[in-house]
Parts: sequence; C-alpha cells; structure tokens
Amino acid sequence: MAKNNPDSPKTISIIVYFFLLFALWFVLSGYLKSLLLFFGLISVVFVLWMSIRSKSLNYDVLPLKLLIKLPIYWIWLIKEIIKSGLTTTKIIWKGNYSPELIKVKASQKNNTGKANYANAITLTPGTVTIEIDKNTFLVHALSKELSEDLQSGEMDKIITGLHK
Repeated sequence: MAKNNPDSPKTISIIVYFFLLFALWFVLSGYLKSLLLFFGLISVVFVLWMSIRSKSLNYDVLPLKLLIKLPIYWIWLIKEIIKSGLTTTKIIWKGNYSPELIKVKASQKNNTGKANYANAITLTPGTVTIEIDKNTFLVHALSKELSEDLQSGEMDKIITGLHK
C-alpha cells in the first residue's frame, strides 16, 4: 500500500480545506473558550472525514486560487442580484409577464462550476434553473428581458473564469 506524499496536491488540499473550515467556524462562532474551540476542531475534522469518505472533496481545485477571485465574483453577483431584482420588481408592478423556458449552455468543465452557475442563475430574481442535462440548463425566466440577459453569456464567462 502506497503512502500519501505530504506534498501531494491531495494532502495539501485537505490541509487547506481544514484551515479554511476552521477559520469559517471561528469567524461564525467567535468563541475563544477552550472547550468550544475543541468542539469546533472536532466538527471540522468530522466534516473533512465525511467529505473524504463520500468523495465529495474536489482535489483538482485548491481553494487558495479562489480566495483571490471570490470577492470580485461576490461583488459582481450582488450587483447582478440587485439589477435583476429591480427588473423583476418593475415587471411585477407593471404586470408585463412573458415567462419563457430557455436552454442555456454551460461551459464549465467540472461539476462544482456547473453547480455555481446553476445557483447563480437561481439566485438572481426572475430566473430559476429547473434542470441540468450535461452542459445544458433548462431555465425559467419571468420575462424576455431576463432571458436575453442570461443568454448573453456574461454569467457563464465569469463563472468559468472563476474555476480556471
């Protein structure tokens, strides 16, 4: 049985995920008591163990690459949510509904990228990802304006760039 090299990307990924999860736990809890820090440590180790065991940990992407790109992506996504929210509000107030089902191509190479894209579509008001079939999403849009905005491909390009 071959031993894991401590410098392998798999081992480095697990270590980075551990520190990120523990930092997230600490920021969200804010406790410095030793018993609670111990419980936080145990919970992070348990989550990592379950992630490894269920093979849901994505070793091909180190989260360090994302740490630089994520704040820019979040700012862009918040802007899109606000813009789409205003458009959806205008549509609802005026009663100009023209719902559409459209198919959108996804250019992301991994499942995490596709999931992020589908979730970003659903997070923006007026659009909902209904079905994912390989590289095609079936999306319900509240109006033609919202569907055209989605079909422009801007969101797809930004999320694809996030996962490169």
